[in-house]
Amino acid sequence: MRIPKIAAASAAVLLVAACGGGNGADDADSLTVWVMGTSEDALVEYFDGIEARFQEQHPGTGVDVEFIPWDDAQESITNAIAGGDAPDVLEVGNDQTANWAVQGALLEIDDYVADWDEAADMDQESLDYGAYEGVQYSVPWFSGVRTLYYRADWLDDLDADVPKTWDDLVEVAKAVEEEQNVPGFAAPTDFTNGIASFIWSNGGEIAVQDGGEWEGRLTDPATKEAIEFYADLTVDEEISPQAYVGETELTPLADMANGRLGMYIDGGWALSSMEEQADDPDILDDIEAAPIPGAEGTAPAFAGGSALALFSTTETPDLAFDLLTTMADKEGGQEYADAAGFFPAYPELLDAPEYREDPFKAAAAEQMKNTSFFPATPNWNAADQDKKILPSAVLEITRGTDVDQALEEANDQLTETLNEPIE
Repeated sequence: MRIPKIAAASAAVLLVAACGGGNGADDADSLTVWVMGTSEDALVEYFDGIEARFQEQHPGTGVDVEFIPWDDAQESITNAIAGGDAPDVLEVGNDQTANWAVQGALLEIDDYVADWDEAADMDQESLDYGAYEGVQYSVPWFSGVRTLYYRADWLDDLDADVPKTWDDLVEVAKAVEEEQNVPGFAAPTDFTNGIASFIWSNGGEIAVQDGGEWEGRLTDPATKEAIEFYADLTVDEEISPQAYVGETELTPLADMANGRLGMYIDGGWALSSMEEQADDPDILDDIEAAPIPGAEGTAPAFAGGSALALFSTTETPDLAFDLLTTMADKEGGQEYADAAGFFPAYPELLDAPEYREDPFKAAAAEQMKNTSFFPATPNWNAADQDKKILPSAVLEITRGTDVDQALEEANDQLTETLNEPIE
């Protein structure tokens, strides 16, 4: 998953004592849920409500919730696969489903999902992202997207509209720099999510699957043009400073919060970090958000978020899926999105007044209508998180490496990595 979650803790926090799987088909004393992140009051209240709703259907069956810090998720799930303490229901990053499915952590839930009416109302691309090799292993729980943050007061002073295209972005960024003497836009190179939006908006792809084999598409004309444009925001257009080369979106976040930057791309979760880092909190009143500008209009954004799955060793799969749907149905999904600051997985809910009236939520809700996804393969994390293939190529281009050379080498590495045998 590519979006920050609730702050990690040094140890797991239990709402109540966690148990392993249930102890009977329909009469388990309790079911265990693993949630990634740390306990917060709003989340504790959410799960109190979930337990109450679940017990309307299954009286006497408790819901034990264990919060697992994201940094500990790999070890915790791996230990559970090996026979250690395991949950019945667990949260996984939506781009982690394939990874855990091939390792045997997740239960196949095709039949359950087929019989669950509300699945038809979910965002179908998000639902499909929970399948691997044609088998459903998870369902979306919530989503989050990145948007364009900008200094609304500076654009008002310039009588400039919020950028909607690449040309607009360059024009407005240059005007902001000339007027305010700060960079107009940030284009960090270690930022797969941002770079991907530029690629997708130009009709390009990072990789596609053909006949069971993955093919890198970094050298395709549309993809190449988008990558070159992104790099040139630093190199030729010079609207993004060299200080962001090699950096993630965390570096421009601090600059945005302190009046040292005109525009940058980040998620709604960045607001709390801006509040912590702003020397003058009044600056935040002048920051607003809008959908990400693309080649000719709004760019797709990666629909990051989490999914819910059943652990493969649960002894009460029917009961566990009932709990999963209590958490992931429209009521449960909406309540968790509100508690955690994200968005429900149901498009119809994005038109609710609470999203239209809050300017930041309105921008993200609009962006949620235009999303895309990374390659659905367990090897994507190796390609992106471990090897940083795409960010490294952009980094090399900004440092002067020939575009064709950088992308040919990166594309070969990407294709090889995505097709590595999955153990």
